[in-house]
Amino acid sequence: MNVVALIPARAGSKRLPDKALADLRGRPLISYTCEAALHSGVLSAVFVNTDCPGIAAQAERFGVRCPFLRPARLATDGARSCDANRFLLTKLLENGERYDALMVLQPTSPLRTAADIRAALGLFQENAPCAVVSVSPVAPASWLGRVAKDGHFDPLPGEEHLHRLNGAIYIYTVDDFLADRRPARTMVHPMPGKRGVDIDTPEDLAYADFLLARAERAESSQTARRPEAIGANVG
Repeated sequence: MNVVALIPARAGSKRLPDKALADLRGRPLISYTCEAALHSGVLSAVFVNTDCPGIAAQAERFGVRCPFLRPARLATDGARSCDANRFLLTKLLENGERYDALMVLQPTSPLRTAADIRAALGLFQENAPCAVVSVSPVAPASWLGRVAKDGHFDPLPGEEHLHRLNGAIYIYTVDDFLADRRPARTMVHPMPGKRGVDIDTPEDLAYADFLLARAERAESSQTARRPEAIGANVG
């Protein structure tokens, strides 16, 4: 199966200006998605979809190119990401490329891993025809609900755990996506909350930085405890 991944990254973000290029642990935010996509080993091609030459240049530093800049009309606050991705996918097909499925990887999900990409694509292949979306847990249903007009809380029934779309991974058949057609069914790839962080504000970016720093400290600590490391230190 030929699968193309598109990384949509327009320049005009408002709540976090230049979001795709925001610094996260000394690297541009978009680099995390570029590397996860390339390291997954299951994608036929990966492209960034942007209106900004600067974003395109940074993505290319990490191995992902932008074959066509999207037009300004598809980079406004009101423009739909699906329309921008449809533009680039159509351009690729007109250029002779052939793909069976499209994976959309938003650069605002830097903690999504190559393993998540592989698992989501495996789910898609096992259940085709379908779509796949990634989700993260929120809370038991009874913890959520509506606030009525008189101010009382009306909880949702049940105790099952509810999930939210986390924006990290979307997979569609190319035919469904180009036709803007509802898929036969939509499957979910669950991800823990810490990998489902979606960067939209400076606070989100700070939280992602905290999680990455904690993971780096844990990895460093484990490395120091390995027998070969201990022996090297003693010697």
